[in-house]
Amino acid sequence: MVTNMTDFQDQVHIDIIRRRLWCGREFGQAAVMIGAGFSRNAEHTSVGAKRFPLWSDVAEEMHKALYPDGTKSNLKNEPLRLASEYEAYFGTQELSGLIERIIPDADYSPGRLHELLLFLPWSDVYTTNYDTLLEKTLPKIHDQKYDVVITASDIPGRMKPRIVKLHGSFPSTRPFIITEEHYRSYPKTNAPLVNMVQQSIMENVFCLFGFSGNDPNFLAW
Repeated sequence: MVTNMTDFQDQVHIDIIRRRLWCGREFGQAAVMIGAGFSRNAEHTSVGAKRFPLWSDVAEEMHKALYPDGTKSNLKNEPLRLASEYEAYFGTQELSGLIERIIPDADYSPGRLHELLLFLPWSDVYTTNYDTLLEKTLPKIHDQKYDVVITASDIPGRMKPRIVKLHGSFPSTRPFIITEEHYRSYPKTNAPLVNMVQQSIMENVFCLFGFSGNDPNFLAW
């Protein structure tokens, strides 16, 4: 248990982020990447709403469909490969449909942490999530005005700070980036978005919330 702030070993990093957020400019010199884990802070709006899945949960669903007898259980830790097999076996439309069925976007509204997150003066907010929780939060944020970037073609018309959807977005911005081929070709098919993230990493303190630093795209960037 932390009894005072001097006992918190990461306080030095918190202080750096704080200084970069409030640096006396219109928006800060800190950016954030939001992953699937952060969506679990949402509030359900319907009784019996499914919990927001993590990567492991998505992999589990694909594995059950591909190997109902439980064989090849080692693939449960390889979601990109499972997604590639799922697409090859069932088709691209069914893969997108699976993602839409698993992620209960319509059954949730943003939680208090979503509001607190976007209240901060980030330079930009990046997310690999397909859900629309960040966008749904915007009407509640009055001190910051965020433009939303869903595809590379949106970049010229959007001003900082921006919410940048890197891997597709509900309801219909596809493909949802999830297969091995999607990740392999991403630097070419989405070069403007890659350049944006790389530039942001060079210019800002870069924070990860609910996001794994082992993500293949992030490692490549």
